[in-house]
Amino acid sequence: MTGIDHVVLAARDLAAISAFYERLGFTLTPQAQHPFGTGNRLAQLQGSFIELLSVTKPADVPEAGAGEFSFGAYNREYLKAGEGMSMLALTSDGWEVDRARFERAGFKLPAPFAFGRKARQPDGSEVKLDFRLTILTDPALPRAPFFTCNHLHPAHVFWKPAYQTHANGATRVAGVHMVAETPEAHIGLLKRLFGAVVPINGGICAGLDEAAFCVLEPEAFAETFPGARVPAVPAGQLLFAGFDVATGDFPAAEALWRENGVPFRRIGSRIFVPGDDAFGCLISLSAG
Repeated sequence: MTGIDHVVLAARDLAAISAFYERLGFTLTPQAQHPFGTGNRLAQLQGSFIELLSVTKPADVPEAGAGEFSFGAYNREYLKAGEGMSMLALTSDGWEVDRARFERAGFKLPAPFAFGRKARQPDGSEVKLDFRLTILTDPALPRAPFFTCNHLHPAHVFWKPAYQTHANGATRVAGVHMVAETPEAHIGLLKRLFGAVVPINGGICAGLDEAAFCVLEPEAFAETFPGARVPAVPAGQLLFAGFDVATGDFPAAEALWRENGVPFRRIGSRIFVPGDDAFGCLISLSAG
């Protein structure tokens, strides 16, 4: 069983989305720069994180060669059509293991993708981080690729308690929602990706380690998040529409959002900001 490593939220203005997520009560890491033209800031949780990303150095973005995937070029093209969750990173068993598993499942994979970047520590010092990504694309996922993220650096170099403490009490990414006109048409794809898939009313779900993953019909997404605009999904495709974050102090999170003037809605024990007000990707907080 795999889990969620992080969600990638692409925005045209990194400073603007960073300010919004700080308003939501997230502590963010200092801005970092990838060698392929994108910059990011992270909200580290307990074992998963939110990546806020933008194309910050367009001249450094490489085009994809034959059999390659360009992280920078993909997100650049994604942002031409709109902002939102551009990718989902799953936990890794080691990039060689991940690659072999996806190939056995029948996926045709681009060349292995490796990179490093500098990260500023809470004390102001810098360290080098080292990643290996196994990118998984499919004709049904032109604007929603998955990848596994193999962290080759020691855990203590990346995860920092000072960055994992949030005013909204956030603890982990608890779920991801996709939208498709006909979710059941993608059962085969998701079984190859996740293994077990179960039908639910208005969609299908897969169980992840400490998280949920669901593909919903547009009507079911609208019922789950009343008042939220449903993304327009091209026929035969899936799109990321939103994600859930667990909080250890739901009353405090709701009070904080109210105090900060966040345009949220509440349904039961969940508060959420529709994608139109959250840089194209709905975010919800719930107790857990």
